[in-house]
Amino acid sequence: MSDSTSKGKSYKKCIKCGADERKATSYKKFIVSDSLANQINQVLNLNSALGDYICKSCYTTFQFLNPKPKEQQDSSQQEQCSQSTQTDSQGSGPITLSQSSSNVSEFVLEEYPKEEEECIELPFPRPISTHKYCFLCGKSTIIVNVPFNARKQVFTSKKIFIPDGNRCCSTHLIKKRFFEDEINNIQVYTHYSSIKKSDVIKLLENLRVDIDKELTDKIGECSLSEERLLIFTGLTWENIIMLRDMMTSLRNTESRNIIQALVVFLFKLRSGNSNNTIAAVLGLERPQQVSDFSASILSSFEKDVLPSRFGIQAANRQHLIDQTAPVAKILYDIRGDQLGLVCDGTYLRHEKSSNNEYQRKSYSGQKKAPLCKPFTICTTNGYIIDILGPYYATDNDAKILESILNDPNGLITLLQEGDKFFLDRGFRDVIQKLSNLQFQALMPALKGKRKQLTSIEANESRMVTMVRWVVEAVHGVISQKYKLLHNQFDNKMIPNAALYCKIAGFLINTFGKRYVSEVSSKNEIIAQINKIKSLENTLLQECEENRWGRRKTLFQPLQSNDVLDFPEMTEQDLITFFTGTYQLKQSISYLAELITEDNKVDLQFLKETADIIKIQVRSRHIKAKTYNCYIHYQPHSIGTSGIKRHYCDCANGARTIGCCSHVAAIIYYLSNARYLAKIVNPAKILTNIFDSNVIPVINEDSDED
Repeated sequence: MSDSTSKGKSYKKCIKCGADERKATSYKKFIVSDSLANQINQVLNLNSALGDYICKSCYTTFQFLNPKPKEQQDSSQQEQCSQSTQTDSQGSGPITLSQSSSNVSEFVLEEYPKEEEECIELPFPRPISTHKYCFLCGKSTIIVNVPFNARKQVFTSKKIFIPDGNRCCSTHLIKKRFFEDEINNIQVYTHYSSIKKSDVIKLLENLRVDIDKELTDKIGECSLSEERLLIFTGLTWENIIMLRDMMTSLRNTESRNIIQALVVFLFKLRSGNSNNTIAAVLGLERPQQVSDFSASILSSFEKDVLPSRFGIQAANRQHLIDQTAPVAKILYDIRGDQLGLVCDGTYLRHEKSSNNEYQRKSYSGQKKAPLCKPFTICTTNGYIIDILGPYYATDNDAKILESILNDPNGLITLLQEGDKFFLDRGFRDVIQKLSNLQFQALMPALKGKRKQLTSIEANESRMVTMVRWVVEAVHGVISQKYKLLHNQFDNKMIPNAALYCKIAGFLINTFGKRYVSEVSSKNEIIAQINKIKSLENTLLQECEENRWGRRKTLFQPLQSNDVLDFPEMTEQDLITFFTGTYQLKQSISYLAELITEDNKVDLQFLKETADIIKIQVRSRHIKAKTYNCYIHYQPHSIGTSGIKRHYCDCANGARTIGCCSHVAAIIYYLSNARYLAKIVNPAKILTNIFDSNVIPVINEDSDED
């Protein structure tokens, strides 16, 4: 056993690991009895003697391998409670060895003088108490002590007490708090906790202080719950921290920090409430602070975030090509070097203006309201390239797109010959310009003065709609998530309207999801579309040859025991046949209008042949208008193959890809809904809201009362 010396004093080393006695910070252990030396020699296979030194770690190993009798464990339970939660002690003190009688086997442990703190046992569940590894995942590397704020967070939200000294991985924490999903992963080890008195006092004091805090204080400390933050801003704490790190030019001030300003701005953008309401909810001193915070965030977005992360100038062509939706690639054979874009304008309604010139340019004769027009350009999966404008209300979509294409430093810098534009009928006046620029413009067919589109035109229109619906979804999400852009916009904020729209688009790109049609995941739908997109509707030809639409014939009410040989289909079969969920939703609404008070369906039908049925369906737009629907089916069959042909005399009724909503309503009822216990009636409470029978009649003489 080698000893080390310093200034004439001898220091011993651990008999097992060789650790220097001087490295012991709290207390030291020496062997002072023969019986203890024999036990250590036997358990650890050593050759120790009286007076030898053993470090705390090695002695703990010895205790683990040579446990005490039960009565000794009970006597030392209180001591273990205090030692399990203590942190590293500081300071030093004298060490004295006491020599025991040779007849008594004992181990003398002389510690630094330290007052033992009393523990209180309370009925609070707790996880395992450990300082060696993460109590959440069990890892032992890169672990830190659990901060008090995180312990308080778990206690207030789940009533689980985490012992002082427990450790966890740093990846479980954000701003000295746990991620919400980490809290749900805490495993309870026991339903009772031994808590030091000082911990109880500290916890109660902090809870008292928290009661007096305003919401803005909790936001600034990142102590607001994830659920409430999600309601206020639509984002998580992780998202908020990410945005804060992007705002490099913004600094904390005496009245607020960056996170407080960011949450106030996002709450304003999400709710559209007045400054007075936001100040009252968040506990701000003055409503003007909402405007001040928002102005600083707007400036930081404009300087730090948007120039490199959103808009045409920040876009990369290959990145945009990678955002092409699978359904667009398959239906229109978009190559790996081609870009597919979807464009559309939307509306930003605002107050009337006392500026007569602007009032004339901002008044929409179509919407009968003052507004301006942001213009959205996105890829076929809903990734927003830019939101341009806003433009005057008197400008139509074709004129706006033409002005964008004329900008040499704008969208044209991203485009190449052969790129595809998916547009609606409002862009018909710019189709020729797109063609001259060697771009392919895809737009639903124009009916003109005709009563109906041809089968091929109707099919092509349906295919375009299957791709360009994403821009409508983007506008719907912006209106739903950010009420400031959906409600009436304050005229004072109109100069920043473009910036607000771009910020909304950036937030959706960064934290939102991409839009992929359910058709993309069904190969059989895509294969069916490519197979029949060029086929004519033969049932239309048969109907015209036999003059079924011009003959005056008597229809009979459709009873529950009629047409029982119609094919049966599941909901998934219907989605496949309708090429998506949209027609299924429309058919439910159409059918609900035909349901009588006694839960029967008011349909009139006629069998032209044994396997062709004719049914009249009322238009959802014009009450007096009805359409004749013809369905050719295979009796007593199951699945989509049982519907052979279908035709309706509405504008899109001749198409063979899917079907119109009128035919869809009939197929839905006969193949599926009639077998349900109750047919769904959407928003039934609104049906009789304008019933004239419930309008009170006011007596002219009632004013005498």
